[in-house]
Amino acid sequence: MIDTPFQRRQATRGLEQLSSLVRAQSWRQDGTPSLPPTQAAVLRMLQGVQDGLRARQIAERLGVSAASLSDSLKALEGKRWIRRTPDPDDARAARVRLTSAGSRMATQLQRPDQGMGSLVESLGEADLGALLRVTQLLVNEAQEQGLATGLRTCLGCGFFRPFASGRRDAPHVCAFLDKAFGDAELRVDCAEQQPADDDQREASVLCFRQPTPP
Repeated sequence: MIDTPFQRRQATRGLEQLSSLVRAQSWRQDGTPSLPPTQAAVLRMLQGVQDGLRARQIAERLGVSAASLSDSLKALEGKRWIRRTPDPDDARAARVRLTSAGSRMATQLQRPDQGMGSLVESLGEADLGALLRVTQLLVNEAQEQGLATGLRTCLGCGFFRPFASGRRDAPHVCAFLDKAFGDAELRVDCAEQQPADDDQREASVLCFRQPTPP
């Protein structure tokens, strides 16, 4: 019989080891500089966002304090990878955008062999699906505990319909795309995500936690 507390400790330790491993990476074979996780996350988040984002929006999505993000933004500005421009919707606010150099760096960071990406390169579809499924649940738990906000997952989306298609190979439905899909296509950061209300999110999580129907 599995000792559940023991297995939970093992899972926790595994996540901690992986996190420490990536943070400790101090060089890259292709010459891409090592960046603190928050700085790298900001560059990835801004990639492809033409209008930029307010600092508050970035902090909410990353689950970091405004003070912590401020230090990261100053560092990125010093490297000339981001710039702040007046917000056309609010004269008191600014929007953070990538510079050309910042966009090139963000593209490098998006490579599948960078950071944690190098650790999942060898995973097949089934294993990727299992990882993405667990990631959805972990992110949801982080949000429930107040550790993160604004993360754009399927599980927190009003368009997400878990196990609604009746198909084993593609059990979930995205109402935005009107498409059935499987665990390997779950998204942790979706540009089209619309936050679900509390009741819908609770129902989705309850359904999603159930074993995959036969």
